[in-house]
Amino acid sequence: MTTLDKAAPMPAAPMRYTDDGQVDWGNMWDSFCGLALDGGPPHRGILLSAPPVADSAHPAYLAVVQEIMRGVREVSGLPAEPAESGWVAVCCATPGMARWLCEAVQAENVAARCADERLLVPAHERFTLKGEVKSVITAVAKTTHYWREHLPQAAKDAVEAQARFARLWRGIRGRFAGR
Repeated sequence: MTTLDKAAPMPAAPMRYTDDGQVDWGNMWDSFCGLALDGGPPHRGILLSAPPVADSAHPAYLAVVQEIMRGVREVSGLPAEPAESGWVAVCCATPGMARWLCEAVQAENVAARCADERLLVPAHERFTLKGEVKSVITAVAKTTHYWREHLPQAAKDAVEAQARFARLWRGIRGRFAGR
């Protein structure tokens, strides 16, 4: 008897390309619902993180960043931009959305951070299109779809309240630091 290991990473979707040879991130999966977090396994079996030092001037790094930004826009509709070396910033609607997505992307075994309305995902010149780049974009696809289509409004409201409280608390601590 074979049992399905629900904790095992999900299988990779086959790559799809546009007529001009670019990866067709927006049509890679038959349904983003199939990727959503709804109790499914993480996207990766081991944590994907960028090495501590990335060469942000390297042509391969610039290509990786551009492809992650393009893929994020296609799968989520969110704008993305280069961030500090080793990271791409996904611009979210609110700090709460960025915080929730950060935690959800981490649950997919992809390193992530958040700062205000920005979700930060890793980038490195050694990332390959069919490997790490695809993993980053897949994690963003799964999590943004789940945020928009499956997370109840009450949960979003609670996340936003937590983000406002955290910002307020940081401000209070900042005022009393050094006294």
